[in-house]
Amino acid sequence: MNRVLKTATTATASVLVLTSFSVMHSASAQQLPPANAKAGECYAKVLIPAKYQTSAEEVMVQPATSRFKKTPAVYREIEKQILVQEESYELVPVPPVYETVEERVLIQPEQIIKSVIPATYRDEVKKVLISPARVEWKVGRGAYEKIDEATGEIMCRVEIPAEFKEFTQKVVDQPARTKEEVIPAKYETVERKVMKTPPTTRKKVIPAKYVTIKIKELVEPEKFEVIDTPPRFASVQKKKLLSSETVQWRQILCETNTTPGIVLRLQNALVAAGYKLGFSPDGELGPGTLAVIRKFQEDNSLPTGGLTISTIEKLGVKL
Repeated sequence: MNRVLKTATTATASVLVLTSFSVMHSASAQQLPPANAKAGECYAKVLIPAKYQTSAEEVMVQPATSRFKKTPAVYREIEKQILVQEESYELVPVPPVYETVEERVLIQPEQIIKSVIPATYRDEVKKVLISPARVEWKVGRGAYEKIDEATGEIMCRVEIPAEFKEFTQKVVDQPARTKEEVIPAKYETVERKVMKTPPTTRKKVIPAKYVTIKIKELVEPEKFEVIDTPPRFASVQKKKLLSSETVQWRQILCETNTTPGIVLRLQNALVAAGYKLGFSPDGELGPGTLAVIRKFQEDNSLPTGGLTISTIEKLGVKL
């Protein structure tokens, strides 16, 4: 098994070196590896991930509203005396002559009742831009072609669409309004006697007559109070691109400068960081170890594409 892993390690390292050389050879206009590189050092073009800044933005999801609170009027019943027959005189022997008249008396005054028709709302869907559309270079997959002992690399220009987030916002469809209803006044008809012809002889006093009736008297008028509800906001996360994804030369460990002791310390550091190898650390840089290293690089936003020095330093491994 160790022989198979060692063979796979050699093939993988060769592919990494050939791939880096192919990118440099096929794009001569790109930058070359550092000119001051020391003997025994290996460099490869690795993928530097893009950097984003996440910020929170306040968005109104429900506008301010108002509603009416009605306090009804307060009445009390009181008694009132109504004159139904005036004081009169009677003459003897010729009695006076009276006639009956009708009179309307106010029992309950006219009232105006106000009722509140509440506002109606509708849901309105809005979109918020989370991430703008962009175009990036990504490694493509296809056939390999031998050119001067180098493996050709395929790069594809990929368009990444913008990302949006939808949220529902309540808006006023029809505002609140009031309606008035008039209740007419109530009257009562009473009769009273009125002297038509006075006596012609002696006078006899006939006292006035009254009736006591109950009527409603307004103590406190009807009141209306406006209660305001403030608007409600929600926080939406928005991503802003700070730097795009790039490919740069970085110092790596390859078959030339990688020892079993370094690989063993690297495997133990990955296990200590919570990554599972699927086998016991053996000091061989096989496909399983390389896959876990790439997962560690992606989780920590490190350059990917080789065993870079920054990855070794992040794991705390001494060379």
